[in-house]
Amino acid sequence: MAQPDDAPAVALGPQGQPEDGSRAQSLFSLPAVVLQTATATGYGLWMVLGTAVALGTYTDGRGDVLVPLSFGFVLVSLGLAATCLRLRFAREWHGWDPFRRMLPTTEGMVAMANYLPMLALGGLARGENDFWATRLAGAALMICSLATLIYTARSTARDMPAPLASVANTQPMGRAVSAVFAGGLWFWLCVALQSDTTLGPLNPWRLSMLAVGLVLGVIEGMRWRALRQLADERGAGAFFAPRRGTGTLLAWCFGIAVLSVGLPCVLLVSHPTGPLVAVAAGMAALSCVIGQCLEQRLYGRAWAQLASH
Repeated sequence: MAQPDDAPAVALGPQGQPEDGSRAQSLFSLPAVVLQTATATGYGLWMVLGTAVALGTYTDGRGDVLVPLSFGFVLVSLGLAATCLRLRFAREWHGWDPFRRMLPTTEGMVAMANYLPMLALGGLARGENDFWATRLAGAALMICSLATLIYTARSTARDMPAPLASVANTQPMGRAVSAVFAGGLWFWLCVALQSDTTLGPLNPWRLSMLAVGLVLGVIEGMRWRALRQLADERGAGAFFAPRRGTGTLLAWCFGIAVLSVGLPCVLLVSHPTGPLVAVAAGMAALSCVIGQCLEQRLYGRAWAQLASH
């Protein structure tokens, strides 16, 4: 499937209006945004799991590894499954249409490479994760997932106008950070559902997630700032001005940021105990994914309106 961040370049006219309306619209469609967010979350989950296994800090147990591994597999494979089902919004997967060509694109090959360390880690996880081969498989999974996020983003952003690339979130830094944050929250949920151990308030994992959330908030703010600067350059600064009954665009952006970053960080520092751990983890993961989908959707619509100004 051509993810929103893996879509072909969109030619723009002299006024910045997309010449191919159908391609531009696919970048902002709700199904495409949901699939993009889900796929990136799956890679982020694999990155967090692979890192924990490679460092030898993850809990021993086959089920403890297979649950997040399997959930990440479902998320990562959604795009390919949608393409094989010939869904209207999923004609290609990383530029590859399996019904028209036998071999996948380079981006598709890089994405498929993740399944090898995933299968290796699933087969080696048998009770203890300190075995060198298990830790090596975890490191390979982390590296492959990160390489997929970065390579597919760079290969697409190279041929896309900078504003449109920002809309699709193709910049490697932003995509990787958002994937790690969302995937880390789902990893937290998987661990909370399988273990009764409560993490301390100063646990390195909690502190790392809070740091990633802070970086993600800064990156999202920079993306919106870039869009506002573009509006000022085109003499459309009033586009961000308050409107009767709707509020400002930045106000909506702030509300979505609370969902994607603010609420998950509050739940991380709340230090819940007992059954509340799974509840807090589930709320944080859902809030983050919903917020990221809404943020991409709102940013895409804002760019479309600005381009037609």
